Amino acid sequence: MDLDRYIQELKRGQSAGSLEKLTRSETGARLAAQVDTAKLEQAARQGDMQALSAALRELLSTPEGRDFAAQVQKAVKSGGR
Repeated sequence: MDLDRYIQELKRGQSAGSLEKLTRSETGARLAAQVDTAKLEQAARQGDMQALSAALRELLSTPEGRDFAAQVQKAVKSGGR
């Protein structure tokens, strides 16, 4: 599944509001500031899994990144409830 289609499916799901709230949170903003979003988006569009994996590993190597990922997982599993 390509990234754009996956994002659209997430937006249509019940968890979309919760996910958007998380990404706009203070923690989400701090984590986003730690990555080169243009470079990450380019890697995603090109299917460069090595670059995407490296960026994800870097973010998840911090306690804040792991906590944020757990919050995202919880929001997706609960369907935004």
